[in-house]
Amino acid sequence: MTMTIRSTYLLGLGAVSALLLTSIYFQLFEGMMPCPLCTLQRIAFILLGILFLAGTLTHSKHLVRLIINTLCLLVSIAGIFFAGRQVWLQHFPSANNTECGVSIQYMMHVLSMNEVLEKVFAGSAECTQRGWEFLHLNMAEWALLWFIGFSIMAIYLFVEEVKWKKHKK
Repeated sequence: MTMTIRSTYLLGLGAVSALLLTSIYFQLFEGMMPCPLCTLQRIAFILLGILFLAGTLTHSKHLVRLIINTLCLLVSIAGIFFAGRQVWLQHFPSANNTECGVSIQYMMHVLSMNEVLEKVFAGSAECTQRGWEFLHLNMAEWALLWFIGFSIMAIYLFVEEVKWKKHKK
């Protein structure tokens, strides 16, 4: 049974919503404050949610679907990069990232964008902590898997577009 384009977008929106609500729960009720890389991952999830919502609402327009699918793939790749970097820092911490960093919001107020990106990707002590785990995977590892899944979903949507275009001719 194949999923419709709209139900695929709804599935993505539901998954992203659940992931964001889970991260908010951990922040507000478990006291787990997001590190700068976590914040970038959250932004990527938010962007994916907005794109999936837009796809759900405009699922009947071919050109809009192509743009949304392209953006979903690009945002998912960015998320893979952010989560992959954090997983790398957790598995291979260096002596350079032992100090606790400041929030990404503060850095954006006092530093240039180049300096912010340099500090975020260098990592901090918060980025190297594994924290909460489920099935032997921590949040960054789960985020990486979800971003990979969303990129596969975007590729699936592209394939469906090609099939639809061929069927339309």
